[in-house]
Amino acid sequence: MVVGIVLALTACASSPGAGETSGGSSSSSSAADTAGTQSTSTSSTNPTTSESSSGDTTANAEGSSSTGGELELAGTCPLADHVGGFLAGYEASYSAFSGSVADGVVPLNVLEQVGEDGSCTLWRRNNPFCDPGCAAGETCDFDGNCVPYPFNHDVGVVTVTGLAKPVMLEPVPPTFSYFDTMLPQPGFEPGALITVETTGGDYSPMLLHGIGVEMVAPAVDELFIDGDLPLDVEWNPGDARATMRLQVAVDQHGITPLAMICSVPADVGSLTISAELITQFLANGVTGFPSADFYFETVDSVDIEPGCVDFAVRSHQQRVVRVAGHTPCNVPADCPDGQTCDVMNQTCV
Repeated sequence: MVVGIVLALTACASSPGAGETSGGSSSSSSAADTAGTQSTSTSSTNPTTSESSSGDTTANAEGSSSTGGELELAGTCPLADHVGGFLAGYEASYSAFSGSVADGVVPLNVLEQVGEDGSCTLWRRNNPFCDPGCAAGETCDFDGNCVPYPFNHDVGVVTVTGLAKPVMLEPVPPTFSYFDTMLPQPGFEPGALITVETTGGDYSPMLLHGIGVEMVAPAVDELFIDGDLPLDVEWNPGDARATMRLQVAVDQHGITPLAMICSVPADVGSLTISAELITQFLANGVTGFPSADFYFETVDSVDIEPGCVDFAVRSHQQRVVRVAGHTPCNVPADCPDGQTCDVMNQTCV
């Protein structure tokens, strides 16, 4: 699914770039966060000097490409290629920058798309199986083979501009992660041009871009899902240059749980999830405390030697989800009369 968005730059883009975070050995966002693809175009009154495009690993690797006065962000990485990235995150109570880049893809993070309707998709987490089990430092792939577990690498000094304060980071061994949890709140202004640049380290230098987003504001405090009915979801309309991504999880303790992910332009203010897709979603299982995560975001990505690295600029709010016929619990007292709590699955039965 590709969502095209036009982003008007609020500053001169004199240098190339763009990318996001997730995946790799340890990542700033989950694998499900990267399911789907988004392409973003940024128009500027001053053309960028970059003429490089995603895939160049011989010099600075650049996610965005320049055409006249527009800078086009490359969107999220395919899950099968996603080795890591960077995140400028804006939460309700704090803002932070983080990132990591690994030397391979963790097989468990490669989700399988099993449903689609309109702007929404269903993604299943499958579990690789190896017999005998894998040794320390290995992981199982989907062919039943033990392979080296991806490890994070040094990508040099990471410099971030466009945030509420300048950020320059070196990797923290032994995980070679990058983070700054002391950003002002909010960590960036809406519309700000944010650039991530690395000096190289073990891989080619990268130059990545994003756009500051406002805080996403869902219209209600909780969502109610009934498998027989479509679900209308609303939020305060945001900037048309960003995407609103909704990620719903209802099977918190399932062996192969599904994630439902919907992506639309942030300014539309609403979306409808069909009853048919909800029925398929719930049929896979409902356990624990269901939740819905709302995001405003821009995403860009770039190919380097081991795979694809992305950069997300993102705001986030979580909401409770109520599912018809399901009561979550921690103790028996949480359950209605005549039911008890299956503590392992946090579900009244």
